[in-house]
Amino acid sequence: MLIIRDPSAPMGHRVEGPLRRADVTSVAILQSRDEVREEKRTQRFGKLVFTWEPTTRVDIRTQLEGIARAIADNPRGGDFHRRLELEAQFAHLASRIGLGQAKRAWVLAEGTWYRTHNHPPTMADLWGSELASPSCFRRPRDEDFDPDPAVRNRPAPVPSWVLHDPLSIRNMHAAFEEAGLSARIHRLGDPPHEHGAILVKMPARGRAQFEVTGRRNDAGVMCWKHAWDVLDTPTGDRRLHVVRQSVAYQKMLEVIRIGRAALQLNFSTMLDLV
Repeated sequence: MLIIRDPSAPMGHRVEGPLRRADVTSVAILQSRDEVREEKRTQRFGKLVFTWEPTTRVDIRTQLEGIARAIADNPRGGDFHRRLELEAQFAHLASRIGLGQAKRAWVLAEGTWYRTHNHPPTMADLWGSELASPSCFRRPRDEDFDPDPAVRNRPAPVPSWVLHDPLSIRNMHAAFEEAGLSARIHRLGDPPHEHGAILVKMPARGRAQFEVTGRRNDAGVMCWKHAWDVLDTPTGDRRLHVVRQSVAYQKMLEVIRIGRAALQLNFSTMLDLV
């Protein structure tokens, strides 16, 4: 069978054959495999923002941030095909170092931010809120841009105060679970250890949960508050009334008051795997 490029054909190709060996009089190589790949790469990426090969974490970060700014300079209402080329360049380099989607989102948002500002942004500047789901939006570390996967995947050390403070986010989360409550870290700030929110579910029919939010104040003390995370409706109000009479609710209040009473410090708790 012979596949022939034909722009007028469906999908841009047509097929001839089957061909018999006697039908072939000569064969000439017009393009090598590498030449075909380079042609497709050129079609996909268009004009490269950077033509030099990055070799260090600084190089890679510089290129990703530069491409992000080029994307920001080409709004969605502009040259659609050029924007696709730039996005392909960004995704290719980000995939090369395994940069997660949440951290890609931060770099792209920064690219837009610096179009109109000349000072570093906060999470609230980029996300519109001081808290965000770590799986959706998170500031990348310098190590995340390192070409060596062993360096990139090395867990980050956790600050000492996080391990020893009964009211730190990770200790509060552990305390809720040790009290028999269903809890998960819902949103985190920047830096992630100093501001965050934990969702605590109550054992009731239907949606019944509290968002427990903590922030470290100027004195270095984590302060926590809780809010009913259910729509303000008559049904939600009745459910809240029932929940407030439950043992689980009293356990949650006790954890918010004292945190994790018995700290269990071991090697696994001293690393941040997120």
